[in-house]
Amino acid sequence: MKTALLLRQSRTILAKDLRREWRTREILTTTVAFSVLLMAVFTFAFYRNGESTAEVFPGILWISIVFTGTLAIGRSFQHETQTGCLRALALVPGSQISLYLGKLAANLIFMLLFELALIPLLLLAFSVSPGPTWGLHLASILVGTAGFAILGTLVSAMLVKNDLREVLLPVLLYPLLIPLLIAGVKISAALLTGGAWEQVGGWLKAMVAMDLAYGVLCVLLFRFVLSAVE
Repeated sequence: MKTALLLRQSRTILAKDLRREWRTREILTTTVAFSVLLMAVFTFAFYRNGESTAEVFPGILWISIVFTGTLAIGRSFQHETQTGCLRALALVPGSQISLYLGKLAANLIFMLLFELALIPLLLLAFSVSPGPTWGLHLASILVGTAGFAILGTLVSAMLVKNDLREVLLPVLLYPLLIPLLIAGVKISAALLTGGAWEQVGGWLKAMVAMDLAYGVLCVLLFRFVLSAVE
């Protein structure tokens, strides 16, 4: 019964955020525009006609995901703060977990949507082909995006009442993401140079383990964060 209530509350929060985004297009418009800008800057900075870009492409890919994702994550609780309904949500029984799960799902969807625009543009701009290992590329990006959203949702909630939240969000979030980013870059670099599961399997398993650890810790900590900021 509690699980059904938790899922129903999480779906309600997710549907609310998706409806608001469908009406305003605030997050997707900002992130997609920023993705195109990053792609253009990196293309002019690193692309050389006829030269291989496989060595720099993994770093460019993950930096683009992190920078653009920060824009989406940073707005997670902005509407609730502006309307003053965060406290009301916190008073709903069971909302300590369902609010986090709903916001996490919304952030994950927003990130995956802008990645649908960003990653093909980067592949096209740098003339990079994922080749037969595209499935492993996709898996690493999905796992990395999930870890980013898991941590980012919690950190965004921590800073919801801080006037300097836009500045503090990357300062607090990026150091926590370093292990996940290192693994993601290692996987992308190995796959682009002809590697296969034998070379990246350990890194991918480490990313999954980090996601699980982050998820458990964030769910446990979110109720304390919510009680402190509501």
